[in-house]
Amino acid sequence: MRRLLNHGRWVIIALAGAMALGTQIARGGDELASTNQLKSEAFVALRGGDFGVASELINKAARQAHDPATTLMARWVEQFKVQHDTFAAERQKQYQKAVDEVHLLLEHFKDSYAIDVAARAYGLADDKAAFANEPWVKNLIQTTSTLAKQYEEAHQWIKALRVYSDLASVEPSNPHWKDRLKAATRHVRLIAMYTPEEFHALREAESKERDAVDQLLKPTTSPATQPATKPADDEADAEIMTDWTETLRGVRSDMLWDALVDVREQYYREVSYKTLMEGGINGLRALITTEGLGKTFAGLKDESKKAEFLATLDELDKQARQADEGSEQLVLRNALAKLKSANAATVNLPEEVLVSEFSDGAFGELDPFSSMIWPSDLADFTKQTQGEFSGVGIQIQTDEDGNLKVATPLEDTPAYEAGIKAGDIITHIDGRKTKGISLTQAVKLITGPENTRVRLTIKSPDGQTKDFTIRRQTIKVASIKGWKHQPGGGWSYFVDPEQKIAYVRITNFTKTTGEDFSRAVDEMRSQGARGIIMDLRYNPGGLMVAATEVCDKLLGDGLIVSTHADRETPNPPSITTARKDDDDCDLPMVVLVNQYSASASEIVSGALKDRKRALIVGERTFGKGSVQMLFPLSTRLALVKLTTSHYYLPSGRCIHREETSTDWGVNPDLTIEMTPDQMRAAIDARQELDILREANSAPAGGEHTDSQDKAPTTQDTAAGTEKVDPLACDPQLSAALLLLRLQLTGAQL
Repeated sequence: MRRLLNHGRWVIIALAGAMALGTQIARGGDELASTNQLKSEAFVALRGGDFGVASELINKAARQAHDPATTLMARWVEQFKVQHDTFAAERQKQYQKAVDEVHLLLEHFKDSYAIDVAARAYGLADDKAAFANEPWVKNLIQTTSTLAKQYEEAHQWIKALRVYSDLASVEPSNPHWKDRLKAATRHVRLIAMYTPEEFHALREAESKERDAVDQLLKPTTSPATQPATKPADDEADAEIMTDWTETLRGVRSDMLWDALVDVREQYYREVSYKTLMEGGINGLRALITTEGLGKTFAGLKDESKKAEFLATLDELDKQARQADEGSEQLVLRNALAKLKSANAATVNLPEEVLVSEFSDGAFGELDPFSSMIWPSDLADFTKQTQGEFSGVGIQIQTDEDGNLKVATPLEDTPAYEAGIKAGDIITHIDGRKTKGISLTQAVKLITGPENTRVRLTIKSPDGQTKDFTIRRQTIKVASIKGWKHQPGGGWSYFVDPEQKIAYVRITNFTKTTGEDFSRAVDEMRSQGARGIIMDLRYNPGGLMVAATEVCDKLLGDGLIVSTHADRETPNPPSITTARKDDDDCDLPMVVLVNQYSASASEIVSGALKDRKRALIVGERTFGKGSVQMLFPLSTRLALVKLTTSHYYLPSGRCIHREETSTDWGVNPDLTIEMTPDQMRAAIDARQELDILREANSAPAGGEHTDSQDKAPTTQDTAAGTEKVDPLACDPQLSAALLLLRLQLTGAQL
């Protein structure tokens, strides 16, 4: 009996132990479920931009789980939260400073400049709708709108342009500001085009007023415009002016007629000849009524002849409004003939001016992306779209003193082989002084026919000056860039070598972008890449076929983009799909975009987002969802670029921004805003890594590894100076890196 009782006791004890073990197992399962739930909630908070909550939750999960992966995730999230908090505090500080400056300017009756600063404050405001509804903002809008109208009446077009631009920034959905801005822009363009000396004088006067405002805001600063002093003969700074006769060389009336016919037949929406005629007449009216152009065109000095020509414009405008659909083409043709004869009898403008300004007015009735490409523009346009040109192979910029500076030579080009380096100043081009020259003018002077020579006078940072006579060659501009330039050429792609996260930037979409991108991705994968950050910020677009080629590399199959017009045209709708290939890339990916990512870059980011192929980080994109086609005119001496359709993402959404749109562009999965100052700092840091240095020089910056998780603010450069690390000053890039690190560590984002 005792043995039986003892046996029963051990059975009871054994059962109790088993129950306790079961309880422990259940508790462990609950803890695991709780840890996973915490992590899941943390990632939801992260995607929503609540980095404080995300950090708190993931840290709690790490303390509970005690596993290295979750601990590493918590460290990364906390690190980014600290950085983001710093940037957010700086943004708020800049916002408050801008608001204070507005009120200071208002106190000193500088209303037209107060709206400048108010536009900046609007861009920095967290709640833009609330900012625009502030009573003082509404009062400022009312006051400055009256000022802008007064500037128009006084023909002070540069002032009117500035104020209307600011008003359009503060009230972006108000179409009135955009209409007035468009008119002011036209008058300023006319002054700059035909009387550049007058334009520069007006701009100088505006600059002096700005200096006075700057002195009010920053009393300790010296004026930006220094008192004029007589320079030495060898340092004369005569500004190179644009010659309108060169700009309009080869413009003919038959080109205009062909272009108007193409608009009527090919434009994506219905537009009548009468609408084009009315726009053209308005363009000529702006030319005739812009004060000061008589300095260039003698006929505009005669008020009676101006009045006679304006009367002709009024008569033709009336005929245009009365024309019906069946007669409008004939009315337009007769109007062009009448304009030609009336011009000859009155103001006697050169034919190319008459044609160009009628064209500008007519195309002003279309969208901003449709335009004429005149003979003088053809070469530059080809450079932009083809990705190659004949030149010496340097990227140039202007510095704060107006000097023409080499940003970087391009590898395997005549300039690089000649020994021209980043930081060199180009003081002369073929003996012509360059100080104050525009970048457009400099490009035209440096580029030229292949195998011709150009002489560049170079002043190096150590003060040595030397002439380089360089033979121009065909230069292929790479649109694909990596994390940093390797000394001597080539790219290093890894922003985080330990996690094997690569970085690739597409600057624009040219005919070689698809092939170059595929080659870069294959190189990254061969080096062990586990994830890719693709940077499309500041990418203005380019060729649609290049965008679809990039998508094809990243999507196994399925829809990329479709296009169609708003009416029946000779251009049928199109559907572009990806095809499955053996070399397709399926690595995890984050795409960076901002408000300057447009057109083809929106096709790529939008398709990858819709197909859930990549996470999008940054700010809402520009909203250019239109497709342009080129139509040759008059033996291909000129082109007309027309919007023929809009494109639609795989979801069926058109991201194009109309004048009254409230929803446009590609919205990020994770929104990270940057101030203008932060953007500039990030661009400067990025440019340091883009510089091509000699093979024996030290790199400009380093990859980011786990040993660098504190995101250093500076790095050593080849010159021995301290430069900002892009990861320390670019929260969008840091956010992209964070998301990829989390994904590669097992996070379901």
